[in-house]
Amino acid sequence: MDMNGSYGLGGPNITIRELTKDRINFTLSDTDLSVANALRRVMIAEVPTVAIDMVEIETNTTVLADEFLAHRLGLVPIDSRDVDKLRYTRDCTCSQYCAECSVELTLHVKCTEDRTKDVTTRDLTSSNPSFLPVLQDKDDSGVLLVKLRKGHELKLKCIAKKGVAKEHAKWSPVSGVAFEYDPYNKLRHTTYWFEETVDEWPLSKNAQYESPPEKDARECGEAAMKRSILTFIY
Repeated sequence: MDMNGSYGLGGPNITIRELTKDRINFTLSDTDLSVANALRRVMIAEVPTVAIDMVEIETNTTVLADEFLAHRLGLVPIDSRDVDKLRYTRDCTCSQYCAECSVELTLHVKCTEDRTKDVTTRDLTSSNPSFLPVLQDKDDSGVLLVKLRKGHELKLKCIAKKGVAKEHAKWSPVSGVAFEYDPYNKLRHTTYWFEETVDEWPLSKNAQYESPPEKDARECGEAAMKRSILTFIY
């Protein structure tokens, strides 16, 4: 995706370098460093997703306490591609939760065998098929929640709601966001060299997208500021 334009006039340019199911790597150019950092902050904290917010435990004879299980359930990633179809609880007219602002997930597992039984996110049943725990593929067993021995039982109900990571980290859609600029250190942000020569300073793979500086040249930092390399994983 390219948004054509020059720095300060037509807006930033985005060139996607790598795109997979759970990762994107792109180059942001013709803009200021503050814009790159703003994108990073928005990705982390202001993109709405769905996450488990309330847990009602009816039966728990496992080795984990109720609070421990509730915390693990809150961090379960839920497919949020249709998050715009849900209302925020604060904007809904219901008293606590309803189908317009929440999704109900239930789990009931009992071990009746003489071997350990794994309880994973695949055991969660959703009231809305659009919002299911994230699975990489059909062979993915899901996130492990707890292990049961013979006679152990777990029965609970979860209420998932729409939110953003500014309220709680469980709503963050990414596991990490990082960006790099000026891989050749043209701006001389790093002045305390522990190595004997600059040649010993390792360059990242992003250096291939920059023009190397002339030897012993201290270039103006304006050109380097216009180009930022961003990578984020979710």
